[in-house]
Amino acid sequence: MQQTSSSLIEVPATPEYVLEVLLDQARQEWSKSLTVSEEEEIPVTLDSPLDTLFEACQLYDSAVISFYTNIWLGLSESDWAQVVSGPQMHTVRDFCERIAARMTMPVISLETFIGRTCRPASAFLAIRSLLQEAGVDVADVAPSTSLSKVTRQHLDLFLGPIAKLAPGVLPTVQVKRPVWDTNWIGTAAILFYLLLCPLSVGYGTAAYLVSLFVLACLVIAAYGTKERDPARVRFGNLRTFRDLSELIAQRAVFRG
Repeated sequence: MQQTSSSLIEVPATPEYVLEVLLDQARQEWSKSLTVSEEEEIPVTLDSPLDTLFEACQLYDSAVISFYTNIWLGLSESDWAQVVSGPQMHTVRDFCERIAARMTMPVISLETFIGRTCRPASAFLAIRSLLQEAGVDVADVAPSTSLSKVTRQHLDLFLGPIAKLAPGVLPTVQVKRPVWDTNWIGTAAILFYLLLCPLSVGYGTAAYLVSLFVLACLVIAAYGTKERDPARVRFGNLRTFRDLSELIAQRAVFRG
């Protein structure tokens, strides 16, 4: 058992926790990126065939499975090498048990307030602690603070460490990107290259160079907007840190 802060304790992970994190991270990943169309949810248990888990997570080849599993679970390359080595894995349980042996799960310290324990208040302290450890200024973060600005600026923290306090409990994220985000500019660059750049060749070297310059500007603009904060982030009807804390408290593991 490892104490990570006054509000959180890291304990050995369970196969159930690993499965919950994988399914939850996949759900939020594809909703956030909007790169995969929404599909009907596939039920998965520890006794399901392993391929069912990968299908439910929309991971369709070994390279993608390795990439996203390591990111979602925080595994190192050596940990992953040990997971996939050894006897062949047939069920979700086989897979999750090997991973659980190499990672931990967070437990929230149950705090006492005015002589009584309070799970939502303890969850709030844990959330604020995770933000602070990531370098976020939490001086003005109170239970009544709006989630809007903080989720826009630190979305990965909410979808990562905070979501992992209670995997599956957060509503599916809705992300509104700026109008001229990477996807739109990248698409424009590709269309320009395919349609206009070849046509410019017939008008001489100068026109061709101008076309390449415009293309380069579009590509630079795409990279320039890559890290821009979303215009809006919403988690269902959650509006404040109190809403989030009360929801996390419903499913998180506590120890007091």
